[in-house]
Amino acid sequence: MVWAAFSFSGQVGLAFLDGRQNSPKYIETLEDHLMPFAENIGGRNWQYQQDDAPIHYSNATKNYLNSKNVAVLEWPPMSPDLNPIKNVWRNMSRKVYENGRQFYSMNALNTAIESVWYNQEPEILQTLIMTMEKRVCNVILRNRKTLNY
Repeated sequence: MVWAAFSFSGQVGLAFLDGRQNSPKYIETLEDHLMPFAENIGGRNWQYQQDDAPIHYSNATKNYLNSKNVAVLEWPPMSPDLNPIKNVWRNMSRKVYENGRQFYSMNALNTAIESVWYNQEPEILQTLIMTMEKRVCNVILRNRKTLNY
């Protein structure tokens, strides 16, 4: 499993996660990757968006994020069209596996994922963020039906 985050100002370093994830492991990922990234991009004037995975909304995770004064955006469940990282994962998957490319080791796959992640054009990530207001409005206009982003 791979965890990542991005903002208008840049990207967090990828976290390659081993085994089944739980709240303590997720909190460790946030502590080791998200919090240093947040400090580097300007401190506390930001909000964190995550999907509806149970470990993201456990009491332990909520308490951790509250203790760090992290504002978490709330989104309806099953709304990948409102989560820009989903677009990033889809685009990355296309590039990693383009032309039917296959990998015969985890190391080779991880290297390919890192290459695609770190070579993304910042403008693409910024555009995903800038389209959020439009996406939210479109979801409301479509009575919460999925969009084609």
